[in-house]
Amino acid sequence: MNGLSNKQDMFVLIADDHALVRDGIRGLVAGVLGDVQFVEADDGDSLMQAACARPLASVALVDLNMPGMERGFRLVELARLCPSLPLVVISALTSPDVVRRTLEISTVHAFVSKSAPSEQICAAIEAAMQGIKLPFALRVADTKRPELLLTPRMEEVRQLLRLGMSNKLIASTLGITEGTVKNYMSEIFKALNVSNRTQAAQLDSESL
Repeated sequence: MNGLSNKQDMFVLIADDHALVRDGIRGLVAGVLGDVQFVEADDGDSLMQAACARPLASVALVDLNMPGMERGFRLVELARLCPSLPLVVISALTSPDVVRRTLEISTVHAFVSKSAPSEQICAAIEAAMQGIKLPFALRVADTKRPELLLTPRMEEVRQLLRLGMSNKLIASTLGITEGTVKNYMSEIFKALNVSNRTQAAQLDSESL
């Protein structure tokens, strides 16, 4: 009975500027921790407010590149304000400098690429809950690829592609035309040296 009560009292903070991504992460967390309560944020300011309002949250899963995150530098502020809140960073930005700088923050326990398998994200959540700091692990296939450059908008389009969205739905979500989405797709295929949507969704981008 006490265990159930403890789980229901647990709060997990999920911060990402895409609602569909937050939904997916929420499902992963529920698979690891079971019946917990969630608090969500969609930019840097709402992340700070949510974290300060729930200082006893069990873990926070944070997108590095949300609006208002200043390319991750606000994580330092978050660590200062909430030093007991363990963080797991889940990001499409995985350049070595970004990863190194982020993992140097005392409260960041793991850095996970958005292209990582769900098992890796689940392991990061468990490690953070136990106070364990994990090294960043790139897939073998990624280490053999040259660094790839996508603009922030191209990466945004590709993240929605990864969620299985059609060009029409991507256009509606981003407030642009379907033709513009098609142009972005062509540029993404060229930058990643792939020929179809599936390949573009599977590859990891190492820069930005």
